[in-house]
Amino acid sequence: MSQKLRYPILSPTNIPGSGGALYLYLLQTIEAPSRLPHDIWFNGQRQKLENQHDPFKGFFPIGETMMLNYAEKGMSEYTFTGEEQNAVYVKDLHPETKMALGIPSDAKDEDKVYNPNYVSYDNLPHLAKVSNELTTMALAKSLSSLLCAKDILYTEQDVVDMIVTAIKNVNSKEMLHILHGNHLAWCSLAFMRIGKMEEDIKREFFKQNDIDFYVKDIGTILPAMLYCLAVLGENPVTVMEDFELDIWGIKWQGKIGDVPNELVKFMKSEQKEEQKVA
Repeated sequence: MSQKLRYPILSPTNIPGSGGALYLYLLQTIEAPSRLPHDIWFNGQRQKLENQHDPFKGFFPIGETMMLNYAEKGMSEYTFTGEEQNAVYVKDLHPETKMALGIPSDAKDEDKVYNPNYVSYDNLPHLAKVSNELTTMALAKSLSSLLCAKDILYTEQDVVDMIVTAIKNVNSKEMLHILHGNHLAWCSLAFMRIGKMEEDIKREFFKQNDIDFYVKDIGTILPAMLYCLAVLGENPVTVMEDFELDIWGIKWQGKIGDVPNELVKFMKSEQKEEQKVA
């Protein structure tokens, strides 16, 4: 049986080197933990369309022309092609356009009206997919980096212990190492895409960002961490019970929606498929 078919398993082992097998599995399945949160997000956004008090209108209305300031290019008539990469916000709309679209008067300027990512995962732009999947690759690299420093033959149980510690204490060296690995991956992608050293890339991760930045990054990396626990037989719902962020003494009660429960369902379906193959 191939290495990929070994997972998911019922419980982690202490077999020397087994953590390396998981590392390879994560790199082989980087799409799974990024697809699941996107599907959950997509379904949540779909519900917004049914709420007349929500300014969100979904994907771009291809072929329609309206007065707006698209991508900060100035207020003018713009015809949507469906190839747009920038979202349209309430602040971008001309007052007459707002009225025509039925945008609520109390809508916030930063609320999205049209979102290029409001498509199924398979229809996401290539770069959006790569950005999502980069998170899992960064996690695998971070786990290997820290655990190999202690024992090059790290185990599956070592991986579980590191991730659980990181989730239970977001100030731990484990979580900080994971976050920095994710930040480094993002900076590399951004630099290759932009081609110059912009301010966001230049910032020193642990000294020059505000608390909201860390909250966002933790929310970005958590699905991949929970996916990792799930394939090793750990229940992500249990691990996330009473999850509370306390970053440098500043508390923030965090929720990541249905990701833990959906991961449990996903793992059960994967186990059934593996039993069929076996």
